[in-house]
Amino acid sequence: MLSKGFSIALIASQVLLGISVSFGSNDSYAKQDRFPQRIITLAPHLTELVDAAGATERLVSVSAFSNFPESVKQLPITSDARSIDLEKMKSLRPDLIIYWRGGTSESQIQSIKKTFNKNVQFISVQPEKLSDIAIDIETIGKALGTESVAKKNADALRSKIAPLNTNQKNTDKRKVKVFYQVWAQPLMTLNQDHIIGDIIQLCGGEQLFASEKVLVPTVSREAVIKANPEIIFTAVDSSKMKTDWSMWSSFPQLAATKNKAFIDLDGDIISRPSPRIMQGAEKICAEINKVR
Repeated sequence: MLSKGFSIALIASQVLLGISVSFGSNDSYAKQDRFPQRIITLAPHLTELVDAAGATERLVSVSAFSNFPESVKQLPITSDARSIDLEKMKSLRPDLIIYWRGGTSESQIQSIKKTFNKNVQFISVQPEKLSDIAIDIETIGKALGTESVAKKNADALRSKIAPLNTNQKNTDKRKVKVFYQVWAQPLMTLNQDHIIGDIIQLCGGEQLFASEKVLVPTVSREAVIKANPEIIFTAVDSSKMKTDWSMWSSFPQLAATKNKAFIDLDGDIISRPSPRIMQGAEKICAEINKVR
């Protein structure tokens, strides 16, 4: 099951367009008289990136299910995976809006930009790999004038990613066949272009269906069984939730069944491309190593 902060609507609509920064006028950072002080974020992980960039106190609104850091739970909510409250956003007088291009439709983006005047800036981020998250933090830090804090936290993240890069280069370790289940009905997974695909690869996993052209492909149960994954992961809304794994455990010949390797991951720490994703990455690596 998907975490609420990472719904099918968000996953399936992702477009890998990199990082962009746009302004309502031709101003650049250097020409600004002041840095943005009133920030609205349109996805939970963007709130976490602003925190990592050192500007949590400048947030005036967040999206539904934003829960980190703790203080943002008290902020007004102006968006969710399906809708945006433009009137409420206007009342909060933002000077910077940060959105996730993969999770906000183009029509919504255009509506937001038409609603706000030229003094409102926009930043969009779309990480494809773990290392891109550090770049996102620095991009936001530059926009907010908090470069030193942002760089410190970005470098801390890079130091955590480095061991995974070393692990990937260790050719002595065999690859473990991994199936990442995004959704059970219909049965959906991820290809290699998704950030979770990057994590699986860095952890020494062989991601099944990695070469599919669609970012979130639908696959058949028969195809998964034929591929014979040694471990299967999925994300859940909270640590209290448990996945019904019977659709796989009922096949005793399946390698994952023999390994008892059906793993629930906390959606908040695997489905959000923010520094906390490293907790999910480390969990994936640890579980893959158990199977190996």
